[in-house]
Amino acid sequence: MLLIAVDEAGYGPKLGPLVVAATAWQLPDGVIDTDRSLASTDAAIAALFAPLSAPFRWRDLKLVVDDSKKLFQSRGHDPLAVLHAVVSVCKAWCGDGELKLKPWLKKIATRNESALKHPAWLQNLKSQQFVSRTDAQDVIDHWQKNGASLTQVATRIVTAEKFNQTIARGFNKSDLLSDTSLRLIADVIDQQQDELGDAASSDAQSRVLVYCDRHGGRQFYGAVLQHNWPDASLRIVQESRRESIYELVADGRTMQIRFTVKGDSFPPVAMSSIHAKYLREIYMNAFNSYFQKHSPDGQTLRPTAGYPVDADRFLSEAAETIQRLAIDPNRLVRSR
Repeated sequence: MLLIAVDEAGYGPKLGPLVVAATAWQLPDGVIDTDRSLASTDAAIAALFAPLSAPFRWRDLKLVVDDSKKLFQSRGHDPLAVLHAVVSVCKAWCGDGELKLKPWLKKIATRNESALKHPAWLQNLKSQQFVSRTDAQDVIDHWQKNGASLTQVATRIVTAEKFNQTIARGFNKSDLLSDTSLRLIADVIDQQQDELGDAASSDAQSRVLVYCDRHGGRQFYGAVLQHNWPDASLRIVQESRRESIYELVADGRTMQIRFTVKGDSFPPVAMSSIHAKYLREIYMNAFNSYFQKHSPDGQTLRPTAGYPVDADRFLSEAAETIQRLAIDPNRLVRSR
């Protein structure tokens, strides 16, 4: 059975990219039983992912799959160290341990390679060294010991320019996030089906479970789901302030998709959150380095995380550089 989890990083800022990441997991047969209640099924799935929430000592770090913001703000180590370690292990888990950063990014862009043709301030990407499968095996064995196995990481990088073009077509921010996330989910399902071949038609692969964090406070998703899967029959299972659940049936496949407040409390969503946050931080490091490098002699340009108030400070301090380099604001600053 296929489970896909999706989360984002960079929804609120006005500088830097919006990163949406998905993780795909294979679950053992028999997890879903139509005779089980929803609560009973949830408990069975939660048990599969319990090892990811248990701290695991690896090298000089304590690895745990949790809200990426908490991990990034942890004290006592380089803020990116734990995120990098988790991402590095997952990269090896998916069989990509030998790939360098940019080839790996191209692979996980899921049929969206053109999005990696970034502006100059998002090109000089750097990361710590990634680990091999052998080096990561102890963590992988621990994380998958209850039967859930990570098979794919996928991402979409939405630059400020792409963001503004989408908004100009009449989308709001929530629409943009939902559309980007659902297109990513559709691509992951197609890729997983291509890789599984004939096995994808088995009963075990005919159901897909999808978990998402809630999109910008949005409660109702029926219209956007029907827009992205126009030939599917849609059933609303639940729409509440805490969680919205839908079932889509098409081409012999049933997809249950959830949008949950604080969805990253579920380890697979937290894992997607970690990947999105990690990639967003790598891009912001490149962003800050570019503008610091091109600042006038004698100016010390403080880095920014891109959130509105500090973004305005940064843009004011970098105004002369932006003008000198003839940077189009529509390529640099989000309109919303």
